Amino acid sequence: MKENFFKLKEEKPEYSLDQLLYHTYLQMKTELPFEEVKEKILDDVGIDEMEYYLRDVGAKLREYVEKNVWPYWDLNDKGHGPIHRMEVTRRVFALNETFHLGLNPDMLYAIANWHDVGKYVDHKRHHLIAAEKFMEDEGMKQFFSDSQRKIIKEAIEDHRSSKEDEPRSDYGKLISSADRNTTIKMVFIRSFFVAKDRMPDTNIEEYLDYTVDRLRKRYSLENPENMFYEDDVYQIFLKEMRNLLSRPRDFKNLYCDINHITDRSQNVDFYPGIENESKVYQRL
Repeated sequence: MKENFFKLKEEKPEYSLDQLLYHTYLQMKTELPFEEVKEKILDDVGIDEMEYYLRDVGAKLREYVEKNVWPYWDLNDKGHGPIHRMEVTRRVFALNETFHLGLNPDMLYAIANWHDVGKYVDHKRHHLIAAEKFMEDEGMKQFFSDSQRKIIKEAIEDHRSSKEDEPRSDYGKLISSADRNTTIKMVFIRSFFVAKDRMPDTNIEEYLDYTVDRLRKRYSLENPENMFYEDDVYQIFLKEMRNLLSRPRDFKNLYCDINHITDRSQNVDFYPGIENESKVYQRL
């Protein structure tokens, strides 16, 4: 893996880290999922993915956000908690690199770390609440000009997948795209936490039927979710998810396996959900 990765990096200097990982994966011709193999490649080549992406973000901004913004995420349901914050941050920088957008790294970091801050207050208005909280935060003013703060605010407001209007800037398009799931495992873990928060008394079997129907609509060919920067990673995910949704029995079995559900006669709230199995979570 290591040899293939660095050979590809030399031959394709324009490739982003995500592209290098994906094409190294293709060369391996394995049936294992990309996300699983990706972690092995990163370990083999000695790259800390998050530190790689955040290398140009100001140290003082990172320190301020970790101390003053991250605590908000602990108030959200766990499907929109630290695991989601970290993954969206990673994806924002990965897509910025893959599509050669050249957007300001400090602004990207702020947008990613504020975008779902309002979830614990009101799910339907969370994007507006998060933008308002960002603008009211006096400490953030030391890092950005008024014009930059306006762009950040609008990007936070524009990130929702259900939003019909196109985001007002590349920053808004990028956070909207980065907010989409890219692995089946992450969808299953996060969606179960959301269910525990919003429908805890629902029977597991009924919930599984509901989830199959909901995700078929969300990932349908006819009405796809907003995705302004669609990369190889997202395309792989869509293909795998649509294939799995065509096999409801396999979908339900995998969903239960991932969330350690053994008795479907129980209600959703009976099972705790999986917080620490994902490597994304371990990197927090």
